[in-house]
Amino acid sequence: MQRWREIFDFAADFDPAGDFDAFLKAVPGKWAVYLMCDGDDKPVQLLCVKNLRYSLERRLGVGEPDQGLSKRINYRDLIRKVYWRRVDSAFEADAVYLEAAREVFPQTYRGMLGMRPAWFVHVNPATQFPRYVKTNDPTRQTGFHFGPIEDKHAAQKLVHLIEDLFDLCRDYSILTQAPSAGPCPWRQMNKCVGPCDGSIDLEAYSQLIAFSATVLADPSDYVREQTRRMKAAAAELRFEVAEKIKSYIEQLGQLGKGPFRHVRPLDQFQYVTLQRGPRAGTAKMFVITPGRIEQVACLLDEPEPVSELMRQILAAAHERRDAAKQLDDNGVERIGVVAHHLFQPKAKQGVFLPIATLDEKSLAKAYRDLLNQKPQDQAVGEGVTKELQAL
Repeated sequence: MQRWREIFDFAADFDPAGDFDAFLKAVPGKWAVYLMCDGDDKPVQLLCVKNLRYSLERRLGVGEPDQGLSKRINYRDLIRKVYWRRVDSAFEADAVYLEAAREVFPQTYRGMLGMRPAWFVHVNPATQFPRYVKTNDPTRQTGFHFGPIEDKHAAQKLVHLIEDLFDLCRDYSILTQAPSAGPCPWRQMNKCVGPCDGSIDLEAYSQLIAFSATVLADPSDYVREQTRRMKAAAAELRFEVAEKIKSYIEQLGQLGKGPFRHVRPLDQFQYVTLQRGPRAGTAKMFVITPGRIEQVACLLDEPEPVSELMRQILAAAHERRDAAKQLDDNGVERIGVVAHHLFQPKAKQGVFLPIATLDEKSLAKAYRDLLNQKPQDQAVGEGVTKELQAL
């Protein structure tokens, strides 16, 4: 049995000589991910549409073929079975479509799907010559991964920001010659601690890298420490020093904001998201851990008691506490889906809450915020959002 069958909840046989109206009535005029198969049950086309009934009428109905469809394929003569799964939000649609595409078209889906990966920065203080680098593959390296970051350019910008904040080496080719290399231009400008020429030994440099990773994981304590230093300098009338520390604090303030607002260690990539449900006033709740997206509840009304939902969320997160260590390529793709929606405008893409800071009050508020978001646009026609076809 093909694994993709497990993804779809419903199926209907299509007989071109049968009662087409009855066939259409058996399928919902709602948002769905669906698959059309031929007489041998081989996949032909995988789609995500906002109106399944209209989509099937357009592709399988009697009459002149729609000019928007491929003239090379007569779906009515080819298709004999339709599988589908209802979805109720863009986030759920993307997550389900990814899983279906991977199972239905395993050899070709990556090139055809056009998904954007999530970006991270990686560092391993334990290596001989540690450095920060941007990456979209957090599965094959030891050390620490921080993200997600909005795109590769922002990831490289974060690398430069960390280098500036801690006066780290910018030229890896010179770093690998340490401590025998001459002072690099950054060292000559006093903007590098100087592992290249032995001004700082590699062990101490690795400790500095480790400290910078600690700050990147949670800048708040370090910001408070620098703020105390600034106030102490001002109280001692060392205003020039205080001004320099103030500028440094402003640099630190870039962490956790803008394209870096969701940066956290990979093992803390844990969220609960509330997305719209099948009817007005309802919601679906998903728990996200590194490489996993799981629906844990469908909320018909405002959550009450919230404590029970909290228990479900924390139990699911605890069960997947080692997910980052088990991350594979499929999991990286799921992280990409989540990251895409994390960086969308808050007004329309559901509500995402980090599990680390989740409490009953914020969870209850998330439900109310979701209902205040603008509803998804209703498609006049089929509303195709994604489409893959067998080659």
